[in-house]
Amino acid sequence: MEIRVRQTEKMAILEVSGELDYSNVEQLQREIQRRPEEVVEIDLRELKFIDSSGAGMLLNQARHLYRQGRSLRIVCIPDHIREDLELIGFFRVLEILKADPDA
Repeated sequence: MEIRVRQTEKMAILEVSGELDYSNVEQLQREIQRRPEEVVEIDLRELKFIDSSGAGMLLNQARHLYRQGRSLRIVCIPDHIREDLELIGFFRVLEILKADPDA
């Protein structure tokens, strides 16, 4: 996995490419946690694969940021990854977090 970081005053954009799985999930988690910006955007357009540990980590980080009054945005999700995330209810959990950050 490779992570490229771009930032503006209020937003960090993390462009993730390759595979996000149990072997490297902590690398992306650390990068998300070290960002001070109000919004952390995860751009997955170049992601080839994500396993359950990657999806779980993204949900946990979304919960953590929402509790701080910040937000995690996940954008440009490839269709084959979006389908897998929809099957496990990933987007329903994100909607719940947006409605109730303490969920």
